[in-house]
Amino acid sequence: MSHQEMDSQAVVNRRVWLLSAWSWPMALVGFAIPFIVGAKLAPPPAPGWSAEELGNFFASNATGLRTGVLCAMFASALLLPFFAVVSAEIKKIEGPWGLLGQIQFGGAIILVTIFQLICLFWLTASYRPEISPEITRMLNDFCWFCWSSFIPTYMLQFFAMAVAGFMDKRTNPLWPRWAAYLNLWVAVTGAGGVMAVFFKAGPFAWNGILGFWIPVALFVIGMSVTSYLIIDRAKHVDGGDGHTTKPGTLDLRTPRESAVRAGAGQ
Repeated sequence: MSHQEMDSQAVVNRRVWLLSAWSWPMALVGFAIPFIVGAKLAPPPAPGWSAEELGNFFASNATGLRTGVLCAMFASALLLPFFAVVSAEIKKIEGPWGLLGQIQFGGAIILVTIFQLICLFWLTASYRPEISPEITRMLNDFCWFCWSSFIPTYMLQFFAMAVAGFMDKRTNPLWPRWAAYLNLWVAVTGAGGVMAVFFKAGPFAWNGILGFWIPVALFVIGMSVTSYLIIDRAKHVDGGDGHTTKPGTLDLRTPRESAVRAGAGQ
């Protein structure tokens, strides 16, 4: 590969890398605003609502709910490129034989799939307003149980990120120690939602402080911190091969490409 081709590839890689790192803020805005304003699903409908109450909620806001959920479904897909960057950064930390990056991305695929599925089930619940309210409530129950209780692989994701942070012995680690602990807390607090199946009210219900608000808040904070750290690192630090770049650049060359270019310069 010629120097010109390598430089051209590096430019494309930089753009894809940075765009993927920015995909979390785009996903957050693209999901939260339609979900809250259009679908009106946050705060969540209380588990104690009767079938008639929930049926009226879906029927009275059918257009807003469908539009909001559709927008949220597309926005949640932006989590995939973001978690792909996270896994690539983990791979730099652990080396070619590490598994943490693969574990993290495997959990990310499941997380995004769950977001897609619950959006589809909410759309299904709103599609026929004339159906029995009991069916609508059952579909809504399924969606919120997925949201609050599909935690095991989610925990593995953030445990993998935390462990990678603790393993990172580079001069400029991606996750400072406090950020690694934050990822650990994101994993632990997410487990609060699994108790929702036992409660229809109180802090552990799917609309409670431990079942919804704390896990969601820490997820948003943890993801935002990681996004900031990746973007900030891309401005100042290398792409993993020991080469330090000038501020405002991002070197994503492989070690082999760096060696070729270094040899050519001698």
